[in-house]
Amino acid sequence: TQGWLFAVDSLLLRFVALVLYALTAILLSCYLMFERRASWQPFIMLYLVAANFSIQADVMAALTQLLMVVALGLSLRIDHAVDERRVIFSQFAFVATSSVLFPQFLLLLPLLLIYPAQCGKLSPKTFFAALLGVAMPMWIGAALLYLFPALHPMLDTLKLWLNDLLQTPSVVVTPSMLLRLCAEPLVTLPAIVHFLFTATVGRTHLRRRVSFFIAIYVVLWLAGWLRPELFTLYFVWRLPIISLLAAYIFPALPMKTSNIYFIATMLLWAASAVVELWIA
Repeated sequence: TQGWLFAVDSLLLRFVALVLYALTAILLSCYLMFERRASWQPFIMLYLVAANFSIQADVMAALTQLLMVVALGLSLRIDHAVDERRVIFSQFAFVATSSVLFPQFLLLLPLLLIYPAQCGKLSPKTFFAALLGVAMPMWIGAALLYLFPALHPMLDTLKLWLNDLLQTPSVVVTPSMLLRLCAEPLVTLPAIVHFLFTATVGRTHLRRRVSFFIAIYVVLWLAGWLRPELFTLYFVWRLPIISLLAAYIFPALPMKTSNIYFIATMLLWAASAVVELWIA
């Protein structure tokens, strides 16, 4: 009976995580990133999730991925905002509030200034709006701790997390992870190089959006190695951007080359899934 209940709980977690990953894929497809909308981009996103068996039941990772994509999407609202200060304030308040539960979101705070800077809308007023957005959840948290002293043990949890950050365990590269580490740059590097040296994405604000997501990807990739204990989480956060870059590079190549390239990369991702299942 206990084994059956455990199986049901595992399936339920996978279902909830799948719903969150699907919401992320749908939301990401709503962002206008290229001149031609890639309608099959959400399917690539879900395929990448399916190819990584170890993350399929990680509901927290799926939730943080969705929140991360929402936070990045708020940056894109600056293009058509009447008052960008409100957008930046709400964006930084959202990320700072999320960081109360998931401190890993603190990494995004300085990165969110990239897009306003690209658009020429990073001014002293917008910068102070961002600072107010970060300070707002802190003020609310301080008020709650003052009114409800029973919440003080939460500070001990935060101290433990900060102590964990001081430790730097090594990344254990498994065979399935090695295949993923080969498949990921096989998609992302050609897409980044092609984007930087061609004018396929011609409209200025679209190029800004893609370059913004590429900058986020590079930082997440580096952070995964600098903070090995968060390696898997930052990999999960990179999956939406990998799917975007895949949706960009595959149609950009000649049809025959693109077909071979697409099949080879998808088989490599599938091989990583088979190896992971075999080891498990």
